[in-house]
Amino acid sequence: MTLLSLLSLGGCVSMEKAPPVPTLTLAELRNEINLSEQRLQTSMEQQQKQYVQQQHLLVQLNTDVNNMKESVNKVGSKLESLPPEPPKPMAIPTEKCQAPSQGHTVDGKLLVGEAEWIWVDAANDAFQARVDTGATTSSISAQDITIFERNGKNWVRFFLSHQEMDDKIQIEAPLVRHVRVRQASADDLDRRPVVRLAVRIGDMTEKAEFTLKDRSDMAFPVLLGREFLKDIAVVDVAREYIQPKPKLKDVK
Repeated sequence: MTLLSLLSLGGCVSMEKAPPVPTLTLAELRNEINLSEQRLQTSMEQQQKQYVQQQHLLVQLNTDVNNMKESVNKVGSKLESLPPEPPKPMAIPTEKCQAPSQGHTVDGKLLVGEAEWIWVDAANDAFQARVDTGATTSSISAQDITIFERNGKNWVRFFLSHQEMDDKIQIEAPLVRHVRVRQASADDLDRRPVVRLAVRIGDMTEKAEFTLKDRSDMAFPVLLGREFLKDIAVVDVAREYIQPKPKLKDVK
């Protein structure tokens, strides 16, 4: 059987054909080449334009930088020509105001009431004292007053006595002088010896002058007058015993 017979027996067989290749004429080919050249030329022109713009921008930036440098130099020259800044004033530390301690005023004076405890070194004990701003001098209770001489100087020996005391206390001190004091209930002047005694009220120790007088029948064995209080104490007559009672261990 021939090949033709076999094909006839198997039926019709379809054969695919290759797509036809378009053919360009010479005119069409030249046209495509011209279009490509135009596109290339346009692209080159755009790139050239961008390059020129970038060059202009770079020149402008360089100009701005130079201008800024000149401005900085001018400012620096002006700063150098300015006078030097004066030194800043030094801060002076201020002292802190301290609160007044107990029993003292703001300016440090002793605050006392109408009655206070007073320590007398010569008696080695504390006694109640009346604070009297109406009296000029201070006074301490004294009995058996005797004036004697010691080492060529006048001394006084007396006994401190009061109704609140169990025993009399002997005290000896140099005689400072005599004073004449007018009693409120009499016209005569009372001549009294004056001694200087070391005393203490609160935290204040002073050597004060006292006239000697028997005060055993009075409420207080010691009276503190204006001369003692002047410049060192302030009196609050509405209070009593503002300062604590001195003790032997407190006395230095």
